[in-house]
Amino acid sequence: MMFNTRQSSFRMALVLLLIQLAGPAHAAENDLEALRQLMGPILGVKLEAKTSKTEPKETVPPLQNDEWNYSSGASVMTIRYSRYLNQPPHYTGSYPSLANGDMGVGFNGGPFQFWYGLRVLLDDKDILQAKPANRCEAVGGEYGHLRLVWELEAGGKLTLNFTVPEGGDGIYARIDLEPATPGPTRIQVQLTCYPGGFGPAHNMPSHRFAKSASTAADVPADFKVTPENPYPVLPLAKSDEWVFYGDRKSSIGTLGLLLNPAEEPTSQVSLSNYGVITRLTYPAVMRRIHLGFFAFSLENEAAEKAFSAGLDTRRQTLRSIPFGP
Repeated sequence: MMFNTRQSSFRMALVLLLIQLAGPAHAAENDLEALRQLMGPILGVKLEAKTSKTEPKETVPPLQNDEWNYSSGASVMTIRYSRYLNQPPHYTGSYPSLANGDMGVGFNGGPFQFWYGLRVLLDDKDILQAKPANRCEAVGGEYGHLRLVWELEAGGKLTLNFTVPEGGDGIYARIDLEPATPGPTRIQVQLTCYPGGFGPAHNMPSHRFAKSASTAADVPADFKVTPENPYPVLPLAKSDEWVFYGDRKSSIGTLGLLLNPAEEPTSQVSLSNYGVITRLTYPAVMRRIHLGFFAFSLENEAAEKAFSAGLDTRRQTLRSIPFGP
């Protein structure tokens, strides 16, 4: 959050300097447009794309990894997509596009690496797991944009749109569904995160927690899982528009999720001592779903205050940010 303040101050100072250099005789609208063009290369979001692909084997299709790195000032935000190209012409056998939970669409860049996976299920069928995206389109500019498109087997398409604003405050997503008739009867978005990092995979203790405006739950380090005492599941109220995730044993990777309650998700957060899964179920008529993802390299209490302090701005951004150039 400190970086965003410094960047805003720098931006204002630059504007004032350029206006002074332009002089009082150049206050017309066309000069302001020229000013924007001068500032664009300094203040915009730049894109660097990286792709790697393995050679196919007799029983395994090629594996392709894409990273789209969006840089703005000192901030670099990465959206990544790892999948097997299990469709013709790359492969004609039977193999999933996503073979495990480490694959699919996720984020990177500092604490954002702990937002690990996003899946969309239509009538309980995982669209991303079944096949790779048909199109991937990424651009930089005033914002960073990424669009991934899946053609649905029953007709229509599913589109994941991501926008990274200047300054790297968060990653905003809009899921567009254009199904054939009739559409799905059940729409679910599944999000996986690792608040506090990946320490438990290396036998480090954890104390995961999640909270919303209406409720909270946690998994202490001494939590004993039994059939009679399973990991807690945190149901969210229909009015809840945010979730905050953290780990009391580790301050790295405190995370925030922003929802739009007007889209009427029925939501729950399934906690564990490692991965935390948020399941959002939407009405069958829903065709656009908005989500905001945030991450902090701050101590838990400071991160929660920073998240809460920016909610009004982030709420407005979620509703107004463009999802495409």
